[in-house]
Amino acid sequence: MITHEIELINISKVFKDVVAVDDVNIQIRQGEFFSLLGPSGCGKTTTLRMIAGLETPSSGDILIEDEDVTDVPAYHRDVNTVFQDYAIFPHMNVYENIYYPLRMKKIPRKDAHNRILNVLKLVNMDGFEHRFSNQLSGGQRQRIALARALVNEPKALLLDEPLGALDFKLRIAMQSALKELQTKLSMTFVYVTHDQTEAITMSDRIAVMNNGKVHQVGTPDEIYNNPTTAFVASFIGEMNFIEGVVTKRHADILEVNALSSSLTCKCGNYDINPDETVLICIRPEKLHINAQGKQDNEIEPVLKRIIFRGNDYEVRAAIGETELRAVMDHQGLKKIGKDSESIKASWDIEDAIVFPIYMKEDLVGY
Repeated sequence: MITHEIELINISKVFKDVVAVDDVNIQIRQGEFFSLLGPSGCGKTTTLRMIAGLETPSSGDILIEDEDVTDVPAYHRDVNTVFQDYAIFPHMNVYENIYYPLRMKKIPRKDAHNRILNVLKLVNMDGFEHRFSNQLSGGQRQRIALARALVNEPKALLLDEPLGALDFKLRIAMQSALKELQTKLSMTFVYVTHDQTEAITMSDRIAVMNNGKVHQVGTPDEIYNNPTTAFVASFIGEMNFIEGVVTKRHADILEVNALSSSLTCKCGNYDINPDETVLICIRPEKLHINAQGKQDNEIEPVLKRIIFRGNDYEVRAAIGETELRAVMDHQGLKKIGKDSESIKASWDIEDAIVFPIYMKEDLVGY
């Protein structure tokens, strides 16, 4: 029984003196929507290109359905790739564009006809057979690129930021369409993006990458609520970072001197001891302003600004040089008086994550 659709074992890629991908190990399950997520230059596209056979690993092995394809050329791998620019041939109509990969396999047009019509229906583009690319919108061109990749009935579809050229509303609509398509086909999708929201809303699991390394692989919930490195904590969603020094440790509970207060934290995944400097991380939605009940940690920052964001409000406050952000709904905002300067910010011990201070250098936007 095949356990994984795609498996990367100790994969590295070096371009001259640049290590683009550094000892990556990933297992992608059959029928999974799996995303490679990270900032520009993190190695995610190079990783995808190695799966596709468009780049050769400097070291390591690539398996597709348990078969080693590390040295197999791209045209012999049972995967297809959709790129950001779609690569639709402008001199061919929609029908000919979709037929092209089948023609390369020397499949007669009469045998390919029903497959082409079926895949057009699958991407909701039936009736567009005779149009050319200049007669299609961006979203329609993207659907044709998908249809051309799917007509080969590959084991896996590889997508390299395919929605990057679309405007915001169309991109949101296509995210939903892509996920529905993947679910309907039960096909393995490997999706490259730098957009964290895109990855979280579409993926079954995500590999978060930076500087050629995989920092964490997990479900969107695991990645967001239990980041294993400070980079993941800072790259996925918004996060408050507080520096402090550990004063005591009792089992897995730390007492940390920070923001002129003694804060209580869980030790987490790292062995942290007294006198070590740490980063305390708290999501803005976990930071409560003027909460009614008693919580494990309370501080009194100075209110700086309240920003209306449509569905909610962002409250910005500070203690010294440390700025804190909280998210509140309309009802919560009533807890802050109009003339408030000092407010109470609080959180429970379960809602904070602690990392060693050396991880500070990996933070995004800190």
